[in-house]
This record gives sequence, C-alpha cells and structure tokens, in this order.
Amino acid sequence: MSILSWKWLHRSAKNFTRSTSGSTTIEMVIWFPIFMLLFCLVADAALIFSKQAQVLRIVQDANRATSIGRMISSTDTQSYIFNRVSEISPNATVLTTIDAGVISSTVIMPASDLTATSLIDAFRSLNIRVSSQHLSEA
Repeated sequence: MSILSWKWLHRSAKNFTRSTSGSTTIEMVIWFPIFMLLFCLVADAALIFSKQAQVLRIVQDANRATSIGRMISSTDTQSYIFNRVSEISPNATVLTTIDAGVISSTVIMPASDLTATSLIDAFRSLNIRVSSQHLSEA
C-alpha cells in the first residue's frame, strides 16, 4: 500500500470513531428488547387483574343467587360458576360448599390462562385464587 492509501485509511478510521450518526440506532437496538419485555409484563399483569375481577363478579353473583334461592344446591352453583369461568380460564377448578347458612365458592385458575403473551416465566407457575362467601337469606 502506498502512503496515500495509509493516510486515507487513517483519516477514514478517525472519522468513523468520531461520528455519532448511528449512536441512536445502537441504543435502540440495545434498549428495545428490555422495553418490550417490560411492556409484556405490564400487559400480562393488567390482564390477570382484569380477569380476576371478572371471575370475582361471577362468583359473587352465583353466591348471591344461591343465597336468595334461585339456585338450590351447591352443585348448581358450582356448575354455574364453572360454565361461566371456563370461557375465561379453561383449566379452572371450582369448589362450592354450603355450611351453616354460608355459601362459600373458590375458583383456582392458572395465571397462564389469563395472560396474552406468556413470556414471563413467573406467570406460568402462578395460580390465581378467587374466593367469596355469602350468607344465605332463604
């Protein structure tokens, strides 16, 4: 290589190291996966809380219906809850008992049924429990 080529190469390398034209692209490439993971975490947590509130409403409505005599037995209440909750969480389990005039219902759902992305490993092994008790009025 001639001296002119070395000078050109040295000048190009020097300009390349001083240039900041691609610095925002590099930062974006580094931070984008972190922001997406954070976004997925927030979205999944919001969905879990939202669906938990929906299930709580279903359980409370069923317990209330049983307490005023619209449903006769704990099996009827349990079936009603299961049919409504299975649309939200297909792997849910439901237990309803009537003891000493108190109607108690519990629903256990895997959190993985309630999330949109399932990217967060902690949500895969988490179970969401919704319980409600109501005093019988009949």
